[in-house]
Amino acid sequence: LIDEYTGGITLSAHAGTRYNETGECVSFIGFNGKCLFRNQKKMFEIIQELSCEYDFSDQARLKSLLLEYKAGLESRIIPNGHRLAMLLASRNLSPSSTLKETWQGIHQFQTLKHLTEKLTPDFLKNVSDDLNSIGDILFHPDNFNIAIIGEDGMLSASADALDSMKKGLGAKKEKVSGRLTAADGFGPPDIELHSEFPREGWSTTTEVSFVAQAFKTVKMGHEDSPVLAVISKMIRSLYLHREIREKGGAYGGLSLYNTEDGIFCFGSYRDPHIVSTLQTFTDAGSFIASGDYTDEDVKEAILQVCSDIDKPDPPGVAARNAFYRTMIGLSDEARKAFKRKVLSITRSQVMAAASTYFLKHPKNHGVAVISNEERLKCANQQLNGNPFTLYRI
Repeated sequence: LIDEYTGGITLSAHAGTRYNETGECVSFIGFNGKCLFRNQKKMFEIIQELSCEYDFSDQARLKSLLLEYKAGLESRIIPNGHRLAMLLASRNLSPSSTLKETWQGIHQFQTLKHLTEKLTPDFLKNVSDDLNSIGDILFHPDNFNIAIIGEDGMLSASADALDSMKKGLGAKKEKVSGRLTAADGFGPPDIELHSEFPREGWSTTTEVSFVAQAFKTVKMGHEDSPVLAVISKMIRSLYLHREIREKGGAYGGLSLYNTEDGIFCFGSYRDPHIVSTLQTFTDAGSFIASGDYTDEDVKEAILQVCSDIDKPDPPGVAARNAFYRTMIGLSDEARKAFKRKVLSITRSQVMAAASTYFLKHPKNHGVAVISNEERLKCANQQLNGNPFTLYRI
């Protein structure tokens, strides 16, 4: 039915941080669907079925899906090793980072490994009951926001289909009475962050390494936030490419700045080194603070940041992203103000911000490496009393 009547329907979990003084984590499940106007009633019927009439009682199918999901996660570990390592390194720096790693990272794979080790009928029955309970609580009429994207005439015609879907959700309201209220919808999850910064090595079957380091800086809205965005582009193009790819032989090096959580991340991809790469990450701050680059280099980085901000998207994707921005309170005016500040950044501002955020508190960094067991043990011998805690993926 999805293939016949729609251009695709997806369901995914999201975690973000509000752009306000509270900085609360906001998490939500997102349904996305698209269709031709003549099929919109059918599309809403499918979404209503998925959100109101789910059934996990077929244990054979449930077992097959769990094993399929685990295999899919396992097959993506090496191709996405740098991203997974960065999620691990930053997971204790904000509640949304914790959720993202739990849902999308190595710990999600660990959870699936645990679930699929004992797929007995009794265990599958418990999983089925848990999934049904989760669905009853999540898919609730008081926990529901929607954005419809299309031409004016088509939008007004979707009202009846929306009313029907809300009624379907409302029919379950009595079933979960007392377990959820409207105030619970899109509220901050109760996540207590660990005080220690991870310093971990995760072993798997790979001949190369993925090295990541993350630390907290400031969020969007702070005067230094635009400068950090520019610094992330400069470090990647002027320093990491030369030191990690050209000299070190890795496929690539990354530096990313997350304006939502104020987290700065380094990463390397398919890297033959571990210890020297971590030293390169440390030295990157000294390079930027030194000012050993030109005003033209700063301008190039400014253009890269602006290109990310102004990147054109198809209308549906652009509208969906705008809807998600409203969920976390990021206004268009705030984005425009951020871009205006980016355009005025100078070389002296870059040097000052680098000194502030990269040369102080070197121990307040999360570090994670995905590699093979032999390379991790060899790295520990070189780390002078500050080894990784080792785990097996």
